[in-house]
Amino acid sequence: MEKKPKITVSVTLNAQIFKRFALFDTFAVKKRGRSPALFSCILIAFSFAALLLRREQSGLIAAVLLVIGLGLPILYVGTFWSQLNVQVERFKLGKGRKVYTVWLAEEGVTVRNDQRQEELLQLAWPEIDRVYQRRDCVYLYVSREKAFLLPNGQSDASDQAVWQMFTEHMQAERLRGLKG
Repeated sequence: MEKKPKITVSVTLNAQIFKRFALFDTFAVKKRGRSPALFSCILIAFSFAALLLRREQSGLIAAVLLVIGLGLPILYVGTFWSQLNVQVERFKLGKGRKVYTVWLAEEGVTVRNDQRQEELLQLAWPEIDRVYQRRDCVYLYVSREKAFLLPNGQSDASDQAVWQMFTEHMQAERLRGLKG
């Protein structure tokens, strides 16, 4: 049997790639927007209920509940976006920055930090938590809290070959195929 060559992905992150990942990770994977959205919906429902009661001061109470209910998601997303911009500045990702190199091989995945001298991270295929294929990037989660981004067009193989490496070595339930 012929041994397949390693695939090397030299990852350069920029602000756009990082922000897309942060939005996906926070709202789609970790679902951190659910609680504020639910709380907001409850407050808006109570504001309409207060209006329907038609009691003294119910209009004022309804207005206060509605303002809080609508303001909460705006504040939550605004704070998230502001923190995201601070991280982009701190990591100096504005124009792009080479951050790490990932090798995909028959044995598993190896990651080298290109920012500072560290020991190589070596993982066998079963050790990888999950992988998401997006239209512009593959998100390689080595744990629930740690992911490596493999942007399209940054490897020495085609984007399809990169995804193929994951499909050949990982269980299907840990792979999430192409979505927006």
